[in-house]
Amino acid sequence: MNLGGQELRVIAEMEGLAGRGYHSALAARPGSRILDEALGRGLEAYAVEMRASFDPPAITGIARLIKRLGVRLVNAHGSKDGWSAGIAARLTGARIVRSRHVANPIRRHFFGRLVYGPLCDAIVTTSESIKQGMTERGVDPAKITSVPTGIDTKIFHPGVARGAFREEIGIGPDKPLIGMVSVMRGDKGPDVFIRAACEILEEIPDATFALAGDGWMRPKLERMVAESGHTERIKLVGHRRDVPRILADLDIMVLPAKAPEGVPQAVLQAHAMKIPVIASELGGISEVAIPGRTSVGVPPGDHRAVADAILGLLSDKALAARLAEEGCRLVAERYSLGVMLDRMDAIYRGLLARRAG
Repeated sequence: MNLGGQELRVIAEMEGLAGRGYHSALAARPGSRILDEALGRGLEAYAVEMRASFDPPAITGIARLIKRLGVRLVNAHGSKDGWSAGIAARLTGARIVRSRHVANPIRRHFFGRLVYGPLCDAIVTTSESIKQGMTERGVDPAKITSVPTGIDTKIFHPGVARGAFREEIGIGPDKPLIGMVSVMRGDKGPDVFIRAACEILEEIPDATFALAGDGWMRPKLERMVAESGHTERIKLVGHRRDVPRILADLDIMVLPAKAPEGVPQAVLQAHAMKIPVIASELGGISEVAIPGRTSVGVPPGDHRAVADAILGLLSDKALAARLAEEGCRLVAERYSLGVMLDRMDAIYRGLLARRAG
């Protein structure tokens, strides 16, 4: 029900492929934020209740949409829609792609093999590490293609105007500002970020820390900040639509994740804007936050290591600049929105051509 990286990728793909001759429609649960976002952007979207993995009413609802809209290809992005859309696609003759955005291991039982076997024609993962994990669990590697989420470099770039976010939160241009942009949930490590901030504020009392995002963990984080006594220096600014404006004013962007995930958009966005990055050495994160090349790597869940890494980058401007430059080059070469759309276009056209043949 959140609006995070996975949901924003779906929206970006729908909008981007529209210019390449695709007509896309979204099916999502009633009340979900992605449904509201799609409708707000003028995209075609429909509410379909999906209560369980095997949900006959959801299967029927998606099958009706496929028939009514003349859908030839379906991309399912989650566990519930993976089952419902997979079965609906098989019943109606549409091709089915199963996208995998998360790094937690898939189940080895019969039903797990079914959804990534007969119930899909192709699998798209958002990182090579997720692909490797699925292969190790017995999924046919020939069906899997890794297509990391691409960043729109027309929006995220080093030329974004600076100063507006600092003015908003009341800090000057010469004071350290460290940020995190993320959904507020445990695996992303926002509590690690706050603990690291508390450590640093003992040494650099005029530093400021900003956490942009929302989620179920926010009340706990607000209590942590209140109990720390640093409410003026640790700011929870909520879900924001002006992420480029926030990133532009950061000295460092941190992703202290506790669990593996696909390639994180927040890291790529910071890279594209030449903002130095500190990130956990985990799964798909390390594919783009490459320790020693595009980022400073830290052990997952270790707030002291995060604090030390921040202090190190604040004191070594040359290292920070080198990492930022390498990160920007990486995005331009491999992780732009155009590269993602090219690869998804090729997958879709290949499946449709195979069906026609």
